[in-house]
Amino acid sequence: MPGGMGGPPGMTQPPAIPDSLLAKSLRVFLDCQGVRRGCDRDFFLQELPYVNWVRDRFDSEIHLLITQLQAGNGGAELTVNFLGQKQYAGRRDTLVVYTLPNDADDRIRRELVRTFSLGLAPYVARTPIGGRMRLAFNGAPPAAQANPRSVKDPWNFWLYRIDGNVFATGEQLVRNTNLSGSLSAARTTEKWKINVGANYSYNERDFKVFSPRTGGGVDTTDVVVLQRSSAANALFGRTLNAHWTAGLKTSVGFSDVLNQSLAARFAPAIEYNFFDWNEATRRQLTALYTVGANRYNYQSRTIFGFDDETRFNQTLLLAVSSRQRWGNTNVSIEGQHYIDRPEQNLLTLSGFVDLRLGRGFSLNFRGSASRVRDQIYLAARGNTERDILTQRQQLATTFRYSVFAGASYTFGSIYNTVVNQRFGTLGETGRRFGFMFF
Repeated sequence: MPGGMGGPPGMTQPPAIPDSLLAKSLRVFLDCQGVRRGCDRDFFLQELPYVNWVRDRFDSEIHLLITQLQAGNGGAELTVNFLGQKQYAGRRDTLVVYTLPNDADDRIRRELVRTFSLGLAPYVARTPIGGRMRLAFNGAPPAAQANPRSVKDPWNFWLYRIDGNVFATGEQLVRNTNLSGSLSAARTTEKWKINVGANYSYNERDFKVFSPRTGGGVDTTDVVVLQRSSAANALFGRTLNAHWTAGLKTSVGFSDVLNQSLAARFAPAIEYNFFDWNEATRRQLTALYTVGANRYNYQSRTIFGFDDETRFNQTLLLAVSSRQRWGNTNVSIEGQHYIDRPEQNLLTLSGFVDLRLGRGFSLNFRGSASRVRDQIYLAARGNTERDILTQRQQLATTFRYSVFAGASYTFGSIYNTVVNQRFGTLGETGRRFGFMFF
């Protein structure tokens, strides 16, 4: 609804809003971190020029917070929260946008623009620009969201997907080829969540190694590193009430990296969310417990002297996720051990925290740390120097970690909403020398 909250196609565009009037318009902060598709800030600036898009939430009157959940059809449920600040403090409005898995990004961003326009209208109406606004109806009412009780679906709400990928890189001495494919089927209703799938991965790395020859010259050795893996899995979840979910997880596959010619698991599961699942877009605090049987057949005899074995283990996962005005958090801690030998266990802490601490200042932390005591699959023959350098198989370790920390501070104009895409593509040279634009 550029310049005026909508109108019939082909209608002459209204005159530009004077700067003196725009200076008194609604100040809006766009917050759509974590939204994978459709969050195009430049497009929103162009399509909704009657508000001031500010760069910091502390300067805004409306904090436009968008959260995302995956829908049962493979698309997404985008929840658009209009959070009032300053003179609108304490006021909150919510609208929801549903997308399909094959929707073009342009369709999603236009649907978001329409939703923004509707949600911002009551606030814009209270500004001097309100006298220039109008609201139009496009004719047919929107279709109601489908659910298993209200429609007849020839697919019975099943969604299927097939993926295949080929990736290759090469130089004179190194070549890498990766093939992968997957099949999946899913059915999601208010009561049931069913996911089944299978995948295969093939990775081959070829190296040419030169070594000096006695008496002169060099010898060339071709080194081939092959890693393959495949898995089929299924998840069945049944909603019990607003907090409890029961289910079953099964899987079967193999992995060269883990020295497994067969790895099969059958595990019942129970999950509890301390918050109501209706609040899932804003906050979650969940505890997930599984206990099950595992069958392993190994490619090489293990350090414990087994060619195959059946083991029982249990897992407890605690996870917290929050999306608030001050930032995002997603932290989990997971512990598991084999029931007959509790000393064979794994404990992992992982997550990220993104904090907006003040005007233009933010901190973010990402990482994971694991105490590893459950590598029962390690081959007794040990690892050669080649295995270690190429990491063809999992190496023995007692810990793993990854850490990232960052800080940013932005200052300057809070009102500049000019869009200029010139010099937007600088090619390989631009990437190599690190040109950076806001």
